[in-house]
Amino acid sequence: MPDHKVHACSALPGALARPDWRPGGDFSADSLRLGQKYNLQRIRRHLRLVHGWGVVCGLNIVSAQHEWDLFLCPGYGIGPCGDEILVPSRYRFSLSDYLWTRPIGIPARRVWIAVEASELAEDYATAPDSACGCGCDDDPEKPSRLADGFRIVVSWQPFRFPQTDFDICSRGIPPCPLCPETCALPLAVVTLPSVYEPVLDSAINEGENF
Repeated sequence: MPDHKVHACSALPGALARPDWRPGGDFSADSLRLGQKYNLQRIRRHLRLVHGWGVVCGLNIVSAQHEWDLFLCPGYGIGPCGDEILVPSRYRFSLSDYLWTRPIGIPARRVWIAVEASELAEDYATAPDSACGCGCDDDPEKPSRLADGFRIVVSWQPFRFPQTDFDICSRGIPPCPLCPETCALPLAVVTLPSVYEPVLDSAINEGENF
């Protein structure tokens, strides 16, 4: 018989293991979660390698004309890790809420804004009793339903992504893009005014190379 060698590979850390369901085997929550992760990673890999990542439509950053408040406009994009990012309605946030993340001793006047896919708890269920029998300060309820969501990511330095030099005139096959260090989708660079002035649209640059 031929010697078949099987090699495992993954697009992201923790990817592409899946449950091997067998009659009489264990049917556990961990196995179901593993099956979900497998399907999610397959979708992410397809979007990242076949379609690429970036803003598909919308997702503009505009001034709210009040202090350092900004609006994230509705839109859709694919994150650098292949996550779908949907913003269904206008979302307001303030850059002043992120001032505590600014590096000490660096008078940064520019801030890079991105959006990242996240999971939100949609419903809760009573958690099972703790194995230690004493409660151990565990939450009495755990999320039972998750919904797709997003979160704003603010950085005080440019987002960096792996760059691959490829000559399109070489007639060769381009290499597969490497996974980035962040899954956040860059949207804009903002030049900050003084504390008492609002951020204007003229201070928002959405076309800068990240």
